[in-house]
Amino acid sequence: MFHESPYRLQVETAIQAVTEAAAMVLELYERQNANAYAKEDGSPVTDADLASDRIIRRILGERQPGVPILTEEGVDQSARLGAHRVWIADPIDGTQQFVERTGNFDVLLALVEDGRPVVGVALQPTTGRLCLAVAEFGAWVGERTETLTRISLPDQLPAVPAVGTSVWFGAPMNLGAVERIAVHLGGEIAGVSQIGLTPRIVLEPRAFDLLVGFRSDGDEISAAEWDFAVGDLFLHEAGGRLTDLAGRRLAYNKATPRVGRGFVAAIHPALHERALEAVARELPSPAAIPKPLVIGRRDRVTSSFR
Repeated sequence: MFHESPYRLQVETAIQAVTEAAAMVLELYERQNANAYAKEDGSPVTDADLASDRIIRRILGERQPGVPILTEEGVDQSARLGAHRVWIADPIDGTQQFVERTGNFDVLLALVEDGRPVVGVALQPTTGRLCLAVAEFGAWVGERTETLTRISLPDQLPAVPAVGTSVWFGAPMNLGAVERIAVHLGGEIAGVSQIGLTPRIVLEPRAFDLLVGFRSDGDEISAAEWDFAVGDLFLHEAGGRLTDLAGRRLAYNKATPRVGRGFVAAIHPALHERALEAVARELPSPAAIPKPLVIGRRDRVTSSFR
């Protein structure tokens, strides 16, 4: 279905990489013999993360030689900053969920071009659910690659939007602010997610209509580019919106691959616009809204989305 896309070969490569990586992750998960370790920041990493990382790197190196790779578990390479294209991967998004054996984790892989994702693939090893997004070709979901259905988010604003955040995006510190945002929008609190911005979060039954991330003290949230690239593209291609706190699309392949001080993600453009205003009321100061960030080459900066 993507034979007319300029990214057809990259789509095929990404699907192969996440499929083979997810198969290895599932094998280690079912055997229950993947050792877990603590990284310097205290977050967990397992043998399954490392095995998935190796598989992704091998396949990308074979099928897309010369394209830099940025992954959560790999050594960063400065050469990527001058590249037109870069692959960004999270070998297991939700490692804590892997360790706790909830099954709620994914293998994520995105192709970023000039600072924005153009191909994104997520595969949940325990269910085989594949989420795929391609720039200008929509967002798709299915059981692996056998049956893919195009996803379109609702045209109408939700009457009572479900508003939430995540432990990775400022909770529990920001819960009071998130509650006030929900009230301002005529919505209700949908809870605190234990996972990040996986594309599955916008699928039916949908947990959130609006997902916000920021710390009430104005500091950066605990999220990196590999946590967001696939979900960002998937949400936009499905008809939703995701930007930083100032309404700008997120930039990728930055020198420091972090998301920054926060984001606003919504299933409807109008809800997103209203949410930006509500979130701004909860920020500690104007300084909490990030300035445009240099991405990759120094002559590239984030463009205004609004």
